[in-house]
Amino acid sequence: MIRWLLALALAFTAAPALAEHHEEPPLTVEVLRTSAGSLHVNSALIMGERDAVLVDPPFTLADAHRVAAMVLDSGRNLTHIFVTHDHPDHFFAMQVLEDAFPDAEIVAHPTVVEDIWRSLPFKVVRWSPMLGDNGPAHPSAPHALTSDTIMLEGHELQVLGPMQGDHVHSTALWVPEIRALLPGDLVFNEVHLWLGEHDLDRVADWAESIETLSALDPDIVVAGHARPGLPDDASGLAFTAAYLEAWPMLVNSALDSDELQELVRAAFPTTIDVLDDFILVNSTEVALGEQPIWTE
Repeated sequence: MIRWLLALALAFTAAPALAEHHEEPPLTVEVLRTSAGSLHVNSALIMGERDAVLVDPPFTLADAHRVAAMVLDSGRNLTHIFVTHDHPDHFFAMQVLEDAFPDAEIVAHPTVVEDIWRSLPFKVVRWSPMLGDNGPAHPSAPHALTSDTIMLEGHELQVLGPMQGDHVHSTALWVPEIRALLPGDLVFNEVHLWLGEHDLDRVADWAESIETLSALDPDIVVAGHARPGLPDDASGLAFTAAYLEAWPMLVNSALDSDELQELVRAAFPTTIDVLDDFILVNSTEVALGEQPIWTE
């Protein structure tokens, strides 16, 4: 009897310890929210035990050095740098990371690589004078992936797209084991959506992309641009979907871009902009036909 009672007591004592044991996830994600100078782009580091993959180098040299510091602090070996799409705020300063981590492969979907090489001369003319010494002297393009999967210590990182986002050829990285979505500028979170390259059909196509990504039911969502202080979760998908749903109605209600800006700000009062309202001003002017659709 005494032995039986002792065994029972030990079982109850051990039970809480077993309940508190949690297996470490196979991969983890760390996010660096860049400065306003880099348009609050999020650079994300997907980490295994030894290696890591970086998603989206930033716009400015200063923020690229901050991203390099994040990688160094992680203690991981950087194997890949993945670029989600053609916009320069997601790859312009990658030379800093290439110099810091020469063994890392800088890659993107082949369509994204073609887009970057095509538009790079225009980007240099447009953005280099503004960036000055904080911009790259010789921006370049990633190498084209030969498959839709990047392997990280045996774990699959799946390339989704291209699909319509704030760029017609946007891609995302999906990490199914930890339900993490790295969607670049397919997803914004309380930053005004860039709609300077869109007619209403492309707005509708973007909304379909958001439905596709939402169906993945991700736990982690690292928006391409986010207001500082927000979590990296599905709230970015909800915000982007709501903005895209509201946009056509607001456009049809406005007489000019100034009125449209007022309507959008009233509908999304906590949403921020960058570069002296660059996003909303240009997007509304395009929507009301006051300037042509951007083709850069």
